[in-house]
Amino acid sequence: MRVLACIDAVSDWSGRIARWLGLFLSLAVIYEVMSRYLFNSPTIWAFDVAMMLTSILSLVPAAYLLKENAHIRVDVLLNLFPVRLQQAIEAAFYLVFLFPLSLVMIWYGFRATRFAWAASEISNTSQWGEPIAWWKGVIPLAFLLLFLQGVAQFIRVLAAIARPVEEKAS
Repeated sequence: MRVLACIDAVSDWSGRIARWLGLFLSLAVIYEVMSRYLFNSPTIWAFDVAMMLTSILSLVPAAYLLKENAHIRVDVLLNLFPVRLQQAIEAAFYLVFLFPLSLVMIWYGFRATRFAWAASEISNTSQWGEPIAWWKGVIPLAFLLLFLQGVAQFIRVLAAIARPVEEKAS
């Protein structure tokens, strides 16, 4: 399906962005360590940048990880069940956990972002005092991407459940 391929492409894009953010995080931390310990001149921005990039790195690639089936999963018991039951449990997981959580995070993340923009909210963790509305905007965006990838995976699971069972050759 074309829509599923489009959602997958967006999730791949989010994974590629996360890779670059990981590089920028490393460079910011290296710069701060060198400034602080080699030149005795710490920065006022590096801590906040590292904190923001770390939090973004924990959210943005979630859709990509779901697409690649790379989330941590404890499936000791699940693997004991027949494949159709495993797929049904996975479908139930999307309905009961992923979709409601994503929608709640999109809603409240949007509200927090809207408030931060309206109040011109700034960071209170350093003297830098940078605006943080864009940073809060990552929350609903990341969960929207996760929700969309969840929809794509849910459709795939339903399609797999609907497929006829292949008979084993004797």
